[in-house]
Formats: sequence, C-alpha cells, structure tokens
Amino acid sequence: MTNKVPEEWGNNFYKSGWQPGLEVNEATGQGEITHVGTDPNFRNKFDDILRDWGFDPKLYEIVDTVKASSWNVQLKGGRTETFFAFKGIVRKKNPGQDKYFKALFKQAGRKPPLKLKTHGGDTAFLFFMADWQLGKKDFGVENTIKRYDIALQDAVNRIKELRKSGVMIDEIYMIGLGDLTENCTPHFYESQPHNVSLSLIEQYALARSMIMKTIDTFLPHADKLILAGAPGNHGEMSRTSKGQVATSRLDNSDTMHLQICEEIMSANKERYKNVTVDVPDGFHQVMTIKSIPCGWTHGHMSSGRGSNPENKIENWWKGQMYGFLPMSDVQILITGHYHHFRAKQQGDRTWFQSPSLDKSIDFTARSGLWSHPGVLTFTVNKKGWDNLKIL
Repeated sequence: MTNKVPEEWGNNFYKSGWQPGLEVNEATGQGEITHVGTDPNFRNKFDDILRDWGFDPKLYEIVDTVKASSWNVQLKGGRTETFFAFKGIVRKKNPGQDKYFKALFKQAGRKPPLKLKTHGGDTAFLFFMADWQLGKKDFGVENTIKRYDIALQDAVNRIKELRKSGVMIDEIYMIGLGDLTENCTPHFYESQPHNVSLSLIEQYALARSMIMKTIDTFLPHADKLILAGAPGNHGEMSRTSKGQVATSRLDNSDTMHLQICEEIMSANKERYKNVTVDVPDGFHQVMTIKSIPCGWTHGHMSSGRGSNPENKIENWWKGQMYGFLPMSDVQILITGHYHHFRAKQQGDRTWFQSPSLDKSIDFTARSGLWSHPGVLTFTVNKKGWDNLKIL
C-alpha cells in the first residue's frame, strides 16, 4: 500500500530508499511503515497517518520512528516543496488477543475454583521450560507434547515423593528459558522455511496452551506458584537473516507468552489467586529464592565468548561480575540454548545448563551426536540447591 500522490508532485520526488509503504505481518501483529508527506509535525499525527493508510488507530499504533529525513524537490510548474519522511514500527495494540487467546480466556474463566490445601514448608521446587521450539519438524510437535505431558506428571509425582521424604515444598517456580517456539518467518534463519510444521500463530497458541496446562497441573501442589522466564533468540519478533532487528531483541515472544498467560488468568482471579507472574525487563532475570540469589538467562548472549558452551557461559558470567551487574551476585545460574544438560560447581556458585525437549535430527546428521531430551528440576532452600532430577 502506498501514499496517494498529488499529480503536481510527479513521479521522481522520492529519495532512494524512501518509497512509501506499510506492511503488517498478521501473525506477529507487527510491521514497518515508510511515510512521506509535507507536514513536519508528523510525530503528532500518527493516528491520522494510520487512517490515511487504511488502519484503525484503535487497533494499531506507530510505536517508534527508526529513521527520519527531509529533502527539497522541484515540482511540476517550478514550485519547490520540502518533504518530510520517516520509517517506523507499526504494531497491533493487543497482538496476542487472537481467536486462540479468546478460546483460552474462555476456558480459564469456566474452570472451577480449587479448594487449595495449605502445604507449608521452607523449600521451592524449580521446573524449567527450555527450548521447546514448538513447530519444528525434526522430532515432531506431537512427540514434543507427549514428552512434556509425561514430564509434567513426573514432576507432580516427584513433588509428592519429596514430601514423603521430608522435603516440605511450599512454592513452585515455572521458569521459561526461552525458545518456546521455533518461529517461522522466512528471513529468520535460512534453513527454517524447510523445517517448520506450524504457522507462527499456531506456534504461539500452542506455547500459551502448554504454559496454562503447566500452571493448572501445579496449582493443587503448592501454596504459591511463580511464572517467570527469559527471552531467547528464537523469540525475537523482528529479527532479519543478518541478525539485525527492527525494534529490539527484547521485543520477544518468549516473554510475551508470560504476559498473555497473565491476561488469560485474569478471567478467573479466584482460581489463580496464588499465581504470580514476573516478566523480566531485560535478557536475564534474578530472583531471591528462599534467601538464595538465583538467576537465569537463555544463553545466546554468551555467543563468541569461548570455544564451547561451558567456556562461553563462564566467560559471560565473569563479565557480569566485572561490570557489577545483577547476575554477578547469583549463587545459582541456569541457562538453556545449547540443548543438553551440563552442570558445574565452583565454590558457592553452581551453573546448570538445561536440556531441551527438542531433538535435532539435523544436528545429529552433521555431528553424530545427540542430546537426551528432558526437563530440568531441582529444589532450593536456605542451604542451597538439592534434589536435582531430569524428568
């Protein structure tokens, strides 16, 4: 879609790279606009500009101007006109509220309140949702869902087993470590168009459904549930094949899913009154759990810092300490991204790398190696971590 051009402007008044256009990806609810006009005060007239392009400002917004320019052009008849242009980001005001959101919202609202038993205790159970990459063909979506359902039931049995042994669990942390969906825009990764079985909307809907299933499964088994997480590289919503982003790497579906699940739970506040959602502002998240400082990050920000995942994470963590950043204080660090389990303890600090649910056929074909899929769990109390188990 392009601007309507007055006849007197002619055909050659656009600078190179400034041809007007507006395109929105309906799956992500986000797109880009290049607008050219004669009004220098365009920043105060975004709603009018959207209407001119045929978009309802009640549903869409221009959230940022990435670049602006102006130039003079001699029009037909000899008159000189100054043109003002900008490139910006357009997005839906509620990108997650599609038909799948509405269905989950209705389902949540219809579920009966629970008569929750007070468990009491001094221990938190941590359950990590890492690298699902829903939509990826390799192992198959159905197999991934089946494996996750088994892990969820194993987690419930594990909590009961630990209680019988005297471990008094009163809190459950459900932590997303990023890459919950594969993503499927054709410019995201070069190989992806040939390796995705679900549309982006279907991937997003499935991720939210699985998160809600996780919450509903754990609700009867603790006094308090905390949903938290970190953004991954596959969640970057405006990434290009060259690794560039139109908005920010924090414009991310992994954290958007947490926010939307919080909206879904608002349909039944009584049922979900013991659930807290904590969405990080950055790439990492730090929480004090039972007096122990814990932190998690996806792991992709360690790229280029070593020859293997262990060296990369260790060098990245040292950099956090050198800069006195929040992650420097954590005693327990958890990452994903590399798809296989690792653990390393150094003094009072421990690093866990979570396995994934994904099993890459392509990686095995190229390297001869494979990782055992699973879900990382362990407990934390004032003494530190314990009861590690891969489900």
